[in-house]
Amino acid sequence: MIHQNKTISFICQRGNQLDLLRLRRAVGKSFRTTEVEKILAHYQFPDGSWDYKGPDEEKNRIGSLGGTIHCLRWLREFGLTQNDQVIRTLEFLSSIQSSDGSFYETDVKLSHSPQKWLQKNTLIDRFYFTAAVPIRLFFLGYKNHPTILPALEWLKLHWNDWNLVAATWYGPWALLCILKLSSQLNYSLYQRCYEYSLGWLSRLDSQPLTWLLDSLHGAGFSYEEILVKKGITQLLSLQNDDGTWSDPHYSTVETTLTALRLLYDYEKLEI
Repeated sequence: MIHQNKTISFICQRGNQLDLLRLRRAVGKSFRTTEVEKILAHYQFPDGSWDYKGPDEEKNRIGSLGGTIHCLRWLREFGLTQNDQVIRTLEFLSSIQSSDGSFYETDVKLSHSPQKWLQKNTLIDRFYFTAAVPIRLFFLGYKNHPTILPALEWLKLHWNDWNLVAATWYGPWALLCILKLSSQLNYSLYQRCYEYSLGWLSRLDSQPLTWLLDSLHGAGFSYEEILVKKGITQLLSLQNDDGTWSDPHYSTVETTLTALRLLYDYEKLEI
């Protein structure tokens, strides 16, 4: 059973302005583009980078590649693909891409506030970042953006190294979405990433599961895909009696909201 009313009540009580706007979008209520842009402006910096949180949530903020990849989800949610915020984001991504086509977190971010989740073996996270940027741009319709082909060429140098691909749980599903959307499809690798992600489902908590399902939705995986169907079943099983999806490490509001939105997007709830 889905505790839909409890979920919505929790988000309304605990959510910030952006959360409440995302909730409206999730349940099919109207919103104005100018309203979205005004709220999102608090999360973006003049250079086009983004932070996970707004100034009312955290004072000591700085734009990062990780934050930018995260916030690109919001742009897709609201159907923003060609406004000034997107254009500045694209300029930022172009400015930080390495000469070999890969992406990694900016030196400024790392010196300002190192991200604890990054691995000592930087190649592991470079692989993820370099896969994550193209899929986010694909989801926004930028399949021919100048950053993408160099990134794909770099990935192709490494994506047959399974120990690298599977070094973290997010490597296989990032590559899975790349292979779903890229004309340079490696079918055997696609199948391996698919089976690996399927095997991981039962071990995923709410937060990583919503990230996985959000990416699958952006890449066009339908509910009929066994990976999506089992993922949604797993998601439903993780809902608490109070309507929330717990996230002790990041934000229960964010994870609960994303879970609810995914259930609507995959038509498991009626608007």
